[in-house]
Amino acid sequence: MPSDMEPIEGNWYEAIEDGARFFVVTVDEEEGIVELQHDDGTPEEITLEAWHEADLTAIAPPNEMGLFDDAAEQDDDLPGGGPTEKQEDDEWGEPLPELDE
Repeated sequence: MPSDMEPIEGNWYEAIEDGARFFVVTVDEEEGIVELQHDDGTPEEITLEAWHEADLTAIAPPNEMGLFDDAAEQDDDLPGGGPTEKQEDDEWGEPLPELDE
């Protein structure tokens, strides 16, 4: 059953046929291309025509997404599970000076 919903950047969808979950990265109306990123991090481009022929449903963002698993594992490797306040200060540097109005 073709989809009558328009692709919306940042929204998550699921393909009814195979259960593939992905979100829309960009929609290029001029080129007729929809750029997707699957929940495992795999990018894909499809045509707007293919989008409208697909049987899709809008879904909430998944709680566990494969594309962010590596970042979570890196934080777990740090002492205390994340950066210390000192590490965060070093990373961001000094605050910007206040502007005169």
